[in-house]
Amino acid sequence: MLNRDIYQKDPKTHRLVNEGVASVNDETTEQALSVLRYELDTFVCDGQYAEGMSHILQTYLSNIGHSQQPGVWISGFYGSGKSHLVKMLRALWVDTKFDDGATARGIAHLPQEIRDHFKELSVQGKRHGGLHAASGTLGAGASGSVRLALLRIIFKSVGLPEQYPVARFVMWLKHENILDQVREHVEKHGYDWEEELDNFYVAEGLHDALVAAKSKLFASPSACVETLNVTTHP
Repeated sequence: MLNRDIYQKDPKTHRLVNEGVASVNDETTEQALSVLRYELDTFVCDGQYAEGMSHILQTYLSNIGHSQQPGVWISGFYGSGKSHLVKMLRALWVDTKFDDGATARGIAHLPQEIRDHFKELSVQGKRHGGLHAASGTLGAGASGSVRLALLRIIFKSVGLPEQYPVARFVMWLKHENILDQVREHVEKHGYDWEEELDNFYVAEGLHDALVAAKSKLFASPSACVETLNVTTHP
């Protein structure tokens, strides 16, 4: 018997779609979802992986009624699969759905105990406003601030711009119930919404839209610059 004969999939013909490296992120591109689906299909939830996932889920579920949730620290040597475990937990937590209707929990091969935990998680999610997860890495995009780096991940997970001032501005637009109105005005006049947000201190199309939507607050496009500078910086 050859070593490859003991595997469910022949390693000589089975290609590693993720090149053996798990990238923890919330990307939803076709390529990213293809890689995620492969990782779910080949996820071996056994041994320490199964024990770790079960412990995380059981700890969370047993503390839902409490005022605080204890944090979980996943540790291990380089290449031991920490990122892979986190990525799988994130996808299974929200039961990521794919274009053909398949779901993360339906694709992954999980022990019954862990399936029961996820079933209970969904039940609790319906009681408490739904399930949400955010994942990413604390890179250098926030000028050395861990808090801003963490906020970038959270903002992105809910569809907000990653930069703090821009995200805060968009949240204000939503609070004032003028987000759709401002965006439609920007796009109607030939401007790209994402580009206007990226340059919102000097975005002429966005400033015109703000004047149209909030004329009492923004007397002129030039007044927008001063107001945005004062109100959106951390």
